[in-house]
Amino acid sequence: MEFQTIILEKKDGIATLTLNRPDVMNSVNEQMANELVQAVDDVAEDDSVRVLLIKGAGRAFCGGGDFNYDKVRTGEIAIEDLKVWPEVEKEVKRGKIPPKPQRKVILGLQNLDKPTVAVVQGFAAGLGMDIALACDMRVGSPKAKFTIGYTTAGVVPDSGGAWLMPRTIGLAKTLEFIFTGDTCDAEEAYRIGLLNRLVPAEQIDDEVGKLAAKIAAGSPIAFRLSKLMVYKGLEMDLDTSLAFAMACVTICTQSEDYKEAIKSFAERKMPVFKDR
Repeated sequence: MEFQTIILEKKDGIATLTLNRPDVMNSVNEQMANELVQAVDDVAEDDSVRVLLIKGAGRAFCGGGDFNYDKVRTGEIAIEDLKVWPEVEKEVKRGKIPPKPQRKVILGLQNLDKPTVAVVQGFAAGLGMDIALACDMRVGSPKAKFTIGYTTAGVVPDSGGAWLMPRTIGLAKTLEFIFTGDTCDAEEAYRIGLLNRLVPAEQIDDEVGKLAAKIAAGSPIAFRLSKLMVYKGLEMDLDTSLAFAMACVTICTQSEDYKEAIKSFAERKMPVFKDR
């Protein structure tokens, strides 16, 4: 599959999706959003992929939506002619509220039945922060920085941040970042749980590679159902969650992978999971 604004690579069960517009801090325009939808769908359908990494080319993870700041600054685009999502705006003017592509990206990542890791080596703002939050884990370097960004541009968080942030860092901290527009540096992000791991910049590729390889060697069935249990569990009471867990573990114990694990543990060797 050919892409113009992103790169999708697959090797040894690991898919790496790189946001590739480094000249504009990997800001997301309509084309990139649509390509991200296609890439996430591709990973979802590929049974050989066991874990997805998302990172940005160059010095940023993702600067958010592409608001054409440079063209406005140079006068190439008049502020009154600025169109951020032109196709979406056309539909809204017709009285329709279509699903914007970035909504499909966020939902696609949340619903993906495979572990996902955002590799944040630089700035993540607005939609960029939402993409990182939509991943299951986040690994960053000391250069990582986060800002929700939307309210400083006079708009509300519209790509999942208002739902994802409280579930990651808590209600009060979420509202602080939304109201102030402050930037969260890497040390603070690690302290409040926004980053799972903070590693030196020169070691981040190696550390993420080890993490991805460890996950890729695990049980896809167990991971798939565990991810479902965790996210669905956010909306369940404990009793319902326990009943759901019993159904999931019953599915697991009927699999060949479960039998492989028991046999391997008995023989004191590592199991080889085949996702069946």
